[in-house]
Amino acid sequence: MKTKLTAFLLAALLLLSLGSCGAPVAGSSEEDGVLTIAATTYPIYEFATYVAGGMDGIEIELVVDQQISCLHDYTLTVDDMRTLERADVILINGAGLEAFMEDALATVDVPIIDCSEGIELLPYAGHEDHDHSGGEDESDHYDPHIWMDPNRAIVMMENIARGLAAVDDTYTESDYMSHLMMPSANISKMASNWQARFDALPEEQKYLITFHDGFAYLADAFDLTLLKSIEEEAGSEASAKDITEIVGMVREYGLPVIFVEENGSDATAKAIQRETGVEIGTLSMIMSDGPSYLDAMEQNLQTIYSGLTGEELSADAQ
Repeated sequence: MKTKLTAFLLAALLLLSLGSCGAPVAGSSEEDGVLTIAATTYPIYEFATYVAGGMDGIEIELVVDQQISCLHDYTLTVDDMRTLERADVILINGAGLEAFMEDALATVDVPIIDCSEGIELLPYAGHEDHDHSGGEDESDHYDPHIWMDPNRAIVMMENIARGLAAVDDTYTESDYMSHLMMPSANISKMASNWQARFDALPEEQKYLITFHDGFAYLADAFDLTLLKSIEEEAGSEASAKDITEIVGMVREYGLPVIFVEENGSDATAKAIQRETGVEIGTLSMIMSDGPSYLDAMEQNLQTIYSGLTGEELSADAQ
């Protein structure tokens, strides 16, 4: 198998790459006996390593390999396109997250595994009652941050295992699923433990306000109520209307904490903190290399729980 980019993308590669003319392109699995898997984003890359990491004849590469909060305004780099070009199979998050590389993906001639297949998607805020019969792209109306729900994340991993088995002549679905057993069990146990803790809280302690639009699945997974979610980036802070609304919510619900994303802007959150005295908690979207998915989710849930209750759980309790 070998990826075939359009003449346009190849030309872009040659123009933008310094000193790369004549450089050889990595061979496909048919040529070198290696199945090269390209994962579009870091969560998918980590899930792929759970499923296929360390298996002979398999290489897993990350396409978007940068410290990043979200992909709303991301543009593929030359290195990103090279990673797509040498892949034998591509793993995508799906649900519209890869809209920024839609043109590039449309040109590849290799299997693409959609990790969102069969997963119940949540509508983006503002699209809950939207009539989808108007010819617009369905994916534009759904929240793609599905990995933020541990249980949905396990389904994504299972989709990877089944998808790889379908295109791989060496390993079976059972081989891939056996690799997934331990990480899946650990993630499931972590989610169950935190579910029990959040279930024990009174309803008035389950309200969240976040300054990133990627935490709806996390809230949904643990039966928390997301009062307001604002996508805020540096230079495009929330409007005066939004600030007034959030200040009112903080006071109405007696919120002890609001949450920002670790690589995002906290300008408006700090303004609201000055106005109300509310604390600010920092959560991770797990979009860049760092703690494992399990550890990052554990830290997110600890941050939320501690912020809502004022109770810091000990390591033994976790």
